[in-house]
Amino acid sequence: MSLQTPRILPAHLNAFHPSSAGQRSTHTIRILGTVSALRGDTATITCGNNGDVTLILKPDSHLQMGKMIEVVGKVADLDGGQGLGVRVLGTTDWGNPTESDYRTYEQVVEATHRFKSIFYDAE
Repeated sequence: MSLQTPRILPAHLNAFHPSSAGQRSTHTIRILGTVSALRGDTATITCGNNGDVTLILKPDSHLQMGKMIEVVGKVADLDGGQGLGVRVLGTTDWGNPTESDYRTYEQVVEATHRFKSIFYDAE
């Protein structure tokens, strides 16, 4: 079986947290958003109208404010009990957010979650 990296929205973070029931929680995930804040070893991405997600960066992360990025990572607890975030494994720069339609991404996420058997191996 190949590595599966489901695409998610902020509302899906709980379902992919390691404490969630089932093996699904061990997945590496993908999430798309625009870098809206950089603070030392964390960053925030804004995911369209779906809210923000805090990223726990790697030391070699090189993000730019205002750029749309795709993050590959794992859902993790934030320090200080501040909720859930994503521990970054890697990122891909998608460029200027005005040149992308985030609604298309949302529709892809919805389709992949609705029709899991088409997109992902059975678990």
